[in-house]
Amino acid sequence: MQMLRIAVCDDSPICVDMLADEIKAWADERQLNVQIEKFASGEEVLCGQEAAGDYAAVFMDIELEGIDGMETAIKLRERNRMVSIVFVSQYEQYFKQMFQIYPFRYIEKPVSRQKTGEVLDQIVEEHRLFYESFFFKYNRRNFHIALGEVFYFVSEKRVIRILMENDKEYVFYEKLDDLERVLAGYNNRFIRIHQSYLVNGRQIEQYLPRYVVMRNGDVLPVSRYKRGKMTEFYMDFLEKKC
Repeated sequence: MQMLRIAVCDDSPICVDMLADEIKAWADERQLNVQIEKFASGEEVLCGQEAAGDYAAVFMDIELEGIDGMETAIKLRERNRMVSIVFVSQYEQYFKQMFQIYPFRYIEKPVSRQKTGEVLDQIVEEHRLFYESFFFKYNRRNFHIALGEVFYFVSEKRVIRILMENDKEYVFYEKLDDLERVLAGYNNRFIRIHQSYLVNGRQIEQYLPRYVVMRNGDVLPVSRYKRGKMTEFYMDFLEKKC
């Protein structure tokens, strides 16, 4: 895996140094190459992102001078959807506000090495999944796409259409039943919600019994026969994100 750029932001220099030390210890144990950058404000984090590129993860307090942690997180996500946000705080009353920045993680102060390591392991796995590729052929051409960028596959007669980030679309010939079996062998988790739709669990923004809302805003139907399995899938997915 390439080097991970990780930002740590807190207006307490002691807290910044302690968390940076925990991250460094985790990286040494996993033999991973990390670059840790320390900041005292949300404005500094955003400037750091603009000057040197995106971070794999940002650990930050919620209460900061200037723009707070939640506003900073929203701006970070506007620039890079894949950045992993980890709030480090002792104030649980912010939880409802945090959900506007979903998905996120929360570590309670004082931080522990075990919890920090668990969160970092999950972040590494997420970034590995994002770059997992899928191969298909269409009109005698070979294609490789990043499965993490796929919103969903939709079957239209004997053609499957792929809806992806950045308004990308592809088509190829395949039965959705066969594609579902193939994707079951990948690390990215796809769920069949309807006879015509196979969706990426990580791209679901909201789930209600009769439909899902994807991160691109598309609203897709969940068939009556798939609701039980979809509910189980979604609850399991949320549990692993916490």
